[in-house]
Amino acid sequence: MRKFLLLYICIGLAFAGNNISFNTIFLDTTGQFSITYPVALPNSAALSELQKNFIRQKFGEKSFGQEPLAALNQFVKNKEIKFLSDAVSFPLPGVVQYETSLYEHKGGAHGISVSDVGIYRIADGKKIELGNIFIKNWEKDVVDLIIKEFLLSQNLRSLSDYTYTQKESDFIPSSIRIVGGGLEFLYPIYKIGPHAAGEQSVFLSWNTLKPYLNKNSVIFSKIKF
Repeated sequence: MRKFLLLYICIGLAFAGNNISFNTIFLDTTGQFSITYPVALPNSAALSELQKNFIRQKFGEKSFGQEPLAALNQFVKNKEIKFLSDAVSFPLPGVVQYETSLYEHKGGAHGISVSDVGIYRIADGKKIELGNIFIKNWEKDVVDLIIKEFLLSQNLRSLSDYTYTQKESDFIPSSIRIVGGGLEFLYPIYKIGPHAAGEQSVFLSWNTLKPYLNKNSVIFSKIKF
């Protein structure tokens, strides 16, 4: 693997007047390998937690506790990574959303794109888990809604008409993205569609999801229905 030129580029992101900022660290000059890293929060304990969670999300448990540049360098060296990047956004007050993506090619006809989204509380830096957003036993009803919306987008009547998969369990989401007016439920390549279809997402509005949302969650109090 070629040698990487270490290049630090600092960008500041501010939100709601709070002292929140992030640095983007590039491992090379092309911008193909980078990590956005929180460097300032009003609460030092929250900052430490958020930093650890960003490292964990992007590089996995083995890199937990490492400095960002060391984790980035080790991760890229250990994999056939062609592209590695991320993005930070603030979809709701007091919430930071961290999206990571990479493209890995191990030979063969094509490589694989992988993405992940983590949603964190700014107040304490902790991850907002999917199960905390919804009420108990939400999965079946929400998955039914996801399948209904997915079939509509495919112009199909039932899951039995879909040639790739007829398994309802394939639509149980593991990752979500907060977007304007609701949630996108994210599915990696091959989960609910062939490689040619790429990563898939299904959008459901807050109003559609409202009966299944946990009213005591951090998210609920910030939603505008």
